[in-house]
Amino acid sequence: MCKPNHQAPGDDILVPMNGLTPYRLLLVALTCLIIQGCGGGTSSGTFLQDFNVSGRWTGTMSNQDSTRLISVSMTLTDVAGAVTGIIVTPDYECTTSGVLASGVATKTPTSTGGDDPLTFDNEMSTRGMLTITWNPSPAENAPDRASEIQIALTGTSSDLSGNYTGYWNLATDTAIDKLCGSNTITPTRQTQGVMTLSRS
Repeated sequence: MCKPNHQAPGDDILVPMNGLTPYRLLLVALTCLIIQGCGGGTSSGTFLQDFNVSGRWTGTMSNQDSTRLISVSMTLTDVAGAVTGIIVTPDYECTTSGVLASGVATKTPTSTGGDDPLTFDNEMSTRGMLTITWNPSPAENAPDRASEIQIALTGTSSDLSGNYTGYWNLATDTAIDKLCGSNTITPTRQTQGVMTLSRS
């Protein structure tokens, strides 16, 4: 007489697992983790893509007295971390355009905290800092000193934020000029504000 088959649905799937020792189970689990890490580590397309700021950027910056945000755009060229470009600020009280010079783009060092230990990607290498000097255009008429505006931004190759600070050299003493700076050799008014940009 045949004995009834008491095998429940799905038991046949467990048969291969019954012969696995704890060591083999651990090996299988580690293999699954490695496959998952390698498959999902670079879905954003940033694999080994170092921090680079070349391109056109648009966003906002605070105006001179920080009462509102105004539009700003930059076109930057980044060659091995040396950055130059132009800036356009049509609604800014102190200058509506300028030349960006002496810029340095510094990527976050490899193996910085934040990298995924389960992958070989250097995720933090897509992050970094940009420092650059903003020279107004056209150049100032007063020869006693040059404007000195420094922009410092941090973020990724897609989004940057930070601040600008310094002083403007102005040729006259009109009310709007006094708001931005002065034409004296010693700066009498500091200018500063925030800036947020996205690659467009």
